Amino acid sequence: MNRADLKEKAVILGFTSAIFLPVRLVAGQFLLDHWLGMLGVASVISILLMVLVKKEKLGKIGPIFQRQMTKTLWGKSIRWIVLMLVVFSAYFGTTILLVEKGNTTYLADKQIIAQNFASMDRNIVSQLDGPQTQNIEGISQIQFLEYFLAISYAMINDATNGWLVNMHWIMFIEQIEVLGLLWFYRRAFRPQIMTN
Repeated sequence: MNRADLKEKAVILGFTSAIFLPVRLVAGQFLLDHWLGMLGVASVISILLMVLVKKEKLGKIGPIFQRQMTKTLWGKSIRWIVLMLVVFSAYFGTTILLVEKGNTTYLADKQIIAQNFASMDRNIVSQLDGPQTQNIEGISQIQFLEYFLAISYAMINDATNGWLVNMHWIMFIEQIEVLGLLWFYRRAFRPQIMTN
C-alpha cells in the first residue's frame, strides 16, 4: 500500500464518517422513537452516495470513492472487514441483551447494589440472590460472568440515562446494515475486468 492509497483511504473514511455518524445520532436521538426506524437511515444515505458516485456528482471524491470501494470489496481485506462486522454485531447485540437482563431478571440485585454502592459489606452482599446456577464445571462461571456483566451494564446504562443502549442499538443496526450494503456494493462496484 503506497502513500497515495493510504491518503485516499483516510479521505474516504473521514468523508463517510462525517456523513453517517451524525445523521445516525440525530435520527436515533431526536427523530425516531423506536430502533426499527433507524434501520433504513444508513441504507438510504449509502444508496444515495452510490448513485451520486455513478452519476459523477461528487467531484474529486467520487472517483476516489469508487476506486477505494473496488479495491476493498474485491481485495483480501474484505474477509477481515466481514469478520469484524460479525464480531462487533455480536458484541453490541450481547450488550443490549445483558442490559435487558440486568433490568429484568437481576433487577432486585441491581437495586441493592446501586443503593449501597459506596458501602458494600457482608450484610449487603448476603442480600443478593445471584444467578441461578447449575453446578456444572465451566457453566457456573459463565453464569456468574453473565450476572456480573448484566448488572454492570444495566447500572452504566442507568447512569448515562439510556445512552449506552441507544449507542449500542445504533451501532448494532449499523453493523447489520453495513453487511447488507457490502453485498449491495459488491454488485455495484465490480472491477472492470469482471464486468467485460
